Amino acid sequence: MDFVTQLQALPKVIAIQEHQISDAIDFAMRVRKEVFPMLDHEVLPVDLEQFKEHYLDSADAVFLVAVTEDEEIVGSIGILPYDGRIEVLNGRYPEQSAAEIVKCYVDPKYRRYGIGSLLVRELEKVVAELYYTTLYLHTHRFLPGAVDFWKRQGYMVVVELDDDWQTVHMDKLASK
Repeated sequence: MDFVTQLQALPKVIAIQEHQISDAIDFAMRVRKEVFPMLDHEVLPVDLEQFKEHYLDSADAVFLVAVTEDEEIVGSIGILPYDGRIEVLNGRYPEQSAAEIVKCYVDPKYRRYGIGSLLVRELEKVVAELYYTTLYLHTHRFLPGAVDFWKRQGYMVVVELDDDWQTVHMDKLASK
């Protein structure tokens, strides 16, 4: 199936299945390497290294993938309980109330087709069934279009840091 044919139908967004874990990790690391070339890509982030424990075995976490008709992963998004590790956000979220959006990636050749927005909408539907009251994320000004993308999804800037990472912290109330 050629690229144009694949895009005639939007990919479907599904909860990750155990047999897709390896492909999901490979996908996330490939896109992460492109988006964050300055990071060490020889070491897996803890949530990917312990993927099953973090996403499949936890009732507090979710990992969704966008897949084509031939089951190729072309996008991902997840949530984990926000852990309070970011000092400038201390006191903003009552304990266990915020979910942190993580690993929101779309394959470069599939960008600008609405897949990112589709992933966010589907994730928000899942989160609405959980106990979280707020969805939190951080992004970076050096990522082209990232802050505007999240604003279009209804997220508000809560703190913007003038640091080396140009970090922008954003959140949105979870729909119930």
